[in-house]
Amino acid sequence: MAALAVALMGLVAPAGTATAAPGTAVVDAVSIAHARPCTKTSSGKCIRGGQFCPKAKYGKSGWDAKGRRYVCKGNRSHPHWMRP
Repeated sequence: MAALAVALMGLVAPAGTATAAPGTAVVDAVSIAHARPCTKTSSGKCIRGGQFCPKAKYGKSGWDAKGRRYVCKGNRSHPHWMRP
């Protein structure tokens, strides 16, 4: 009985301390990778590499649905989202 009590005490955290549920480390790693919302196209979808970007975005960064960074660059009259 005493062994059971000691084992259960190890499962309960002292007051004032936060505990993480099993599997949250994976969720936290995924949420960090997707911390930024994707940059939307005029049709409302996330950008993809190689797509045209608006001239107003030239030189600025954008992020796709997987959290990868792209820069609007190339020909100034027809810029594209490209990897930096």
